[in-house]
Amino acid sequence: MPLWFWWDGQDVYFIAGRTIQKARNLASQPFAVVHAGDGDDVVILQGPVEIVREPAQLDLVEGGYRARYVDPGSGARASIHNEGDDCYRVHVRHVMAWAYGTIGNRTDWRFGP
Repeated sequence: MPLWFWWDGQDVYFIAGRTIQKARNLASQPFAVVHAGDGDDVVILQGPVEIVREPAQLDLVEGGYRARYVDPGSGARASIHNEGDDCYRVHVRHVMAWAYGTIGNRTDWRFGP
C-alpha cells in the first residue's frame, strides 16, 4: 500500500493509525517490505518493525517528515504527530535494488543479525 515514509539512510519510518488494518497486521507480524522505487528503478527494503516511543527519535523523524513533505500550494508541512497515529521504524536488514527494469542486474545487501 502506498504511504509516506522517511528513510534516514539506515531505517525507514512511517505513520499509521492505531485502528487501521496495517497497524493490526504489524501487531501480529512485525515485519515489513518497503518498495521505495518505481517499476524500473527498484529499491526494496525489508526488516522487523517496531513502534517508535523515544521522544528524541520522534523529534528526528518529525524533522525528516517536515522537510520531505511540503504542500506545494500552501507550504504546509506534514507531521507525524497526528491524533491516533503511531510512528513505526523498519530496521532495514535486507535491501534489493535493480535498474532499468532488469532484475538480472539485481544487487542485494544484508545488514545486522
